[in-house]
Amino acid sequence: MIIPLLSVIIVQKIFTKLPILSTFSFTKPKWSWLLASIFIPFLLGLLVHSYFYLTHHPSFLIITPSQLSMLLLIGLTISTGLALLEVVVWRGNFHVYLRQRYSFWSTATLTGVGWSLWHLPIVVLYKPYMMPAVGIPAYLLLLFVLSIVLSIIREVGQSIVPVAISWNDECLLLRG
Repeated sequence: MIIPLLSVIIVQKIFTKLPILSTFSFTKPKWSWLLASIFIPFLLGLLVHSYFYLTHHPSFLIITPSQLSMLLLIGLTISTGLALLEVVVWRGNFHVYLRQRYSFWSTATLTGVGWSLWHLPIVVLYKPYMMPAVGIPAYLLLLFVLSIVLSIIREVGQSIVPVAISWNDECLLLRG
């Protein structure tokens, strides 16, 4: 997560002499989008996890409500900070520069393709698939769709903070 951030800092500071912080989009988020970024993924995750809990109870990831509370606490603190490192580059820096040249949908598509391919090693090496020829493209498509959603949140919310929270919550949903 820190490699893209270091790359941007090196390129912007050493090679192009551009201001770094202005491209990271650390602005005060709109409260409605900040709250939506917390509750919508959480509610979707709760819905999906409830389904799996009811259908696969003995082998489910979360058995007790206290486990869910701990997962939420970790998600809104430590994991959000780590997600912020990744989001600051993809939804901050890249979004700012691409948006200066392209429309929103072109920017979202380019970012989505790049972001999905950036996660390709994780998709290939760390995800077990029964049918890799179907599972890998399906997971990359899921990442692409998530990227579009995150780009929308970033564009409308005018900050990367709601995106970092949403991405983190969606990661918890995907890992479950």
